[in-house]
Amino acid sequence: MLKKLMAKLGVGAATVDLRLDRPAYRLGETITGAIRIEGGSVEQRISELSVLLMMKVNVRGQEVTRPVHTYPVSRSFTVQPKPFVQEIPFAFELPAGLAVSTPSVQYYLHTKLDVERALDPTDLDPVQVLPPEPVERVLNALARLDLRQKPDSGKLTPYGQEFSFFTGRPLDIPLKELEVVFLSTPGELRLLTELDLAVPGRFGGEMERKAEIVVPQDLLAADREEELSRFLLDTLRTYAENPQAIPYVSMASYGQPPHGHQGHYGHHGHGMAGMIGGMAAGFLGGMLLGEVMEEIGESAGDMFEEAGLDFDFDGFDEL
Repeated sequence: MLKKLMAKLGVGAATVDLRLDRPAYRLGETITGAIRIEGGSVEQRISELSVLLMMKVNVRGQEVTRPVHTYPVSRSFTVQPKPFVQEIPFAFELPAGLAVSTPSVQYYLHTKLDVERALDPTDLDPVQVLPPEPVERVLNALARLDLRQKPDSGKLTPYGQEFSFFTGRPLDIPLKELEVVFLSTPGELRLLTELDLAVPGRFGGEMERKAEIVVPQDLLAADREEELSRFLLDTLRTYAENPQAIPYVSMASYGQPPHGHQGHYGHHGHGMAGMIGGMAAGFLGGMLLGEVMEEIGESAGDMFEEAGLDFDFDGFDEL
């Protein structure tokens, strides 16, 4: 009787341990592993065994933790006392719209054993979310140009996840910083970029130019990173030297912005809008963005207004 009472309080109860097949997975891949359950001092009835994918982000110095999805693994079974051991395999697909793992965006798996009328054993395990291969190849191609990611690169912004770079060595263009938001649409990868350019003759002076870069699919092949690097450098050079070459970006292509505002991105159509609340299909980091903002007390309108955007896209400002 005492053993049953203690088990209900968690002493001598069954334990649960999730074991991943590997520590990192790409967006869209299937996470696989097994959950090891060991019996305690008494028999215990389990209502449900589930795994929660949790996201922890840092926005404006505030830490926000949100469940991404709950994956049921098993229901209504009994765990016998020691030396009972059971391993249950599990598998689930990572959603495509998540932000990837960076210093400001982290993920873990919360395994929960729902014990009837007792304290529930749990287990927490970190998991790294890697970018899709096309995005990773662009990041690698930028690294080949010695464009290095800044410490806060990969933070969440009103547009999704933004990657920011500084030049590790002088290029043949006056580029000081580069900011990139990735948008994946059927059959193509788009980079929504902001170029911070040095102004000749003005100490510390700079100008901003914003442009969309559509990456040719053939350059995203595994063996073409050098050619991809040249394409990106040539495109950045063209946009830096000739702003009239920057393609116009229409808001209508990706939906209408809230509050009836209209705007543009770049100078000459494609575009983006409807990012809030994960509504922007294809934007890296768009999933759960609205919920994160809600948790820190930001409305969709406030988020844009405080960023100083007013839908004219004057910059990728941090939240």
